[in-house]
Amino acid sequence: MKEKSNIEVVKGERVGVFSLGMSKEDLLQVLKQPYTSEERYNCTVYEAKYMFFFINHLTNKLDQICMFKGFKGKFLNQYGIGDNLLDVDPNPKNWSVDWEASCYSSASHKGIIFGLEENATMNEVDTGKEFPIGWICIAHPSKYEEN
Repeated sequence: MKEKSNIEVVKGERVGVFSLGMSKEDLLQVLKQPYTSEERYNCTVYEAKYMFFFINHLTNKLDQICMFKGFKGKFLNQYGIGDNLLDVDPNPKNWSVDWEASCYSSASHKGIIFGLEENATMNEVDTGKEFPIGWICIAHPSKYEEN
């Protein structure tokens, strides 16, 4: 049986069957074991293989999903972990850098942020450099605009 390796990542909406806004109960019904949970400020984080799910304590709903090394899903059906940030959006002027959170966001793709691979150095986005994607998170665009 062929392993499903192209889980769709939809900015500000969903990752495969996991939709932003789904209840904690619905998440736990579809989340496969094993997973762990950790209490953080205003949320519970469920940690599964290659993915973290953030349940907001006030709403009891999923409000952020993060994917890490080993995750095989794709954004726009072609970009994922290990790809170059500039392949997602080749215009350096569209990219914003959040130095405090160590991530990048594109004006063309609100609702998704990207972090670099562990060994990569953060820089202002420039076509002369490589920006290997190490992690991806989605949330409603307003969540990223707040921070």
